[in-house]
Amino acid sequence: MQIAGGLIMSDKTASEYSVLIVDDVPTNVMLVQAILKKEGYTLITANSGKMALDIINQCYPNLILLDIMMPEMDGFEVLQRLKENPKTNHIPVIIMSALSDMQSVVKGYQLGAVEYVTKPFQREELVKRVAHRFELFSIKRIKADLERTIESRDTLYSVIAHDLRSPLGSLQMMNNAILMMVDEQQVGKDVFEMLQMMNKTSEEIFLLLDNLLKWAKNRLDKQIVFKQITDVNGIIDSTAQIYLPVAEQKGITLEIKNMDKELQGFVDIDMLKTVIRNLVSNALKFSYNGGIVTVDTQTKENEIVVSVKDTGKGMTNEEIDKLMNQNIHFTTYGTNNEKGSGLGLMLCKDFIKLHNGELRVVSEPNKGTTFSFTLPSGIE
Repeated sequence: MQIAGGLIMSDKTASEYSVLIVDDVPTNVMLVQAILKKEGYTLITANSGKMALDIINQCYPNLILLDIMMPEMDGFEVLQRLKENPKTNHIPVIIMSALSDMQSVVKGYQLGAVEYVTKPFQREELVKRVAHRFELFSIKRIKADLERTIESRDTLYSVIAHDLRSPLGSLQMMNNAILMMVDEQQVGKDVFEMLQMMNKTSEEIFLLLDNLLKWAKNRLDKQIVFKQITDVNGIIDSTAQIYLPVAEQKGITLEIKNMDKELQGFVDIDMLKTVIRNLVSNALKFSYNGGIVTVDTQTKENEIVVSVKDTGKGMTNEEIDKLMNQNIHFTTYGTNNEKGSGLGLMLCKDFIKLHNGELRVVSEPNKGTTFSFTLPSGIE
């Protein structure tokens, strides 16, 4: 194992880092080889500028140590050709030369060298300069690997959520329909309670998968915003109505106010549904038996104000700060120990922001919580 700049690098990683040594003096090449061999790098040598270019175009080394004073083609010309070639201009070049005058040093940097080492050099100097380049190479590779891993993970989440969302949505609608068609006297208390539990569970799973799908799309920058003029009250009413059986099962009154008249807004319908589903679901989750959850809309100048209020357990100022801090993944438990994924509120904040609004929260422990946000009224 090696340690470079605080990063632990394996010998295998070092062996994958190739260094081309270009010098027409064999003793110079042997000296550099002797110094770098112990570090575990793969070393390649060339005794002329032409030979160096031929090797570079075949194997593309990770680093080039380049002498300047060589016959036929000097190091400056080699460096210039490397930087003019799109396939090789990314390869870092460290000049190692006996030329120490300011004009030569400046010319080397102007042509694209990353460092200039004057001969004779100290062993430690060369080792550290090469190690620094190796560290940068390793960091870039680790970053690329992490980005690929994250992209694969997000793609997997999206595929899973997409493939499961449709059949689960159908199951959810069938559960709702069955629950509305029967009553406790017809099927008995035990069966009716199981139907209620099935309906509640299917709703929770559907919401989780729906959030997961949209979250993955956001992470992959594939979330499409399609705003249109629509009846906001109609959308909110139909979405909130889905939670009536869940509210009834928990002994909570779900009030849906001011939905009897059309209220035109310029919104993305699917995003609005997602926000309402999450806010109503959370309000029910954190409410006690006998509590009230109120969904309300009001108009204010050119905006529509939507609020979801509950009389549940409420939150402290510290909990509100954590909840509204987008850099913290904060999950709490409901009054029946229901656990949330934390994705819902993140999506609400993102989707409301895409409507030029802001999610606000007012809460007091043991008295309840009100979430509110604004939507544009009419055409922006």
